[in-house]
Amino acid sequence: MKVDKKFLKRIVKVLLNKLPEDEAVLTEISNQLETIQTLYRKNRDLRNLLLDPKIEVNKKLQFVEKLGESLKLNEHVLEALKYIVKENKANVLKVIANEFKFEVEKFFATVTGEIISAFELEEQDINEIKKVVENKIGKKVEFEVKQDPSIIGGVIVKAGSYMIDASVKAFLRNLAYKITR
Repeated sequence: MKVDKKFLKRIVKVLLNKLPEDEAVLTEISNQLETIQTLYRKNRDLRNLLLDPKIEVNKKLQFVEKLGESLKLNEHVLEALKYIVKENKANVLKVIANEFKFEVEKFFATVTGEIISAFELEEQDINEIKKVVENKIGKKVEFEVKQDPSIIGGVIVKAGSYMIDASVKAFLRNLAYKITR
């Protein structure tokens, strides 16, 4: 079943318009939507319940209400979920958190990214990489720092569609390709 992109975007826009422009609140809402998205993707029974046309809408709404209580969902998130169920578009739940996060990042002009290095980086190095990347792409970047010894040395930096692979592993791979050509 294909996701109705227009419906998804409309739901996310309405949700954003009802919420305060506070990064902490939007992060909390994003986390709640991530939980819902994960539940929807991993729980076949939930998907079947929400998508089954034979089940009455009122029964689905009662379930959504109980789910909202157990997850302590924000009232606007719960309202959006109920609307999604009433409109029989539950399949948007498999991507709703991704779309919401994308719109929030666009709103705050922030991008999530990651720095992968073979060894632990010092805070000074992380800040320098962050500064260079933010200047390059013109947006604020929130980095997650990871270690991967398989890259041998150097770093891999990803931020949105921007990527730099300055790892020893990539250098050796390119060198091997040039030598064997």
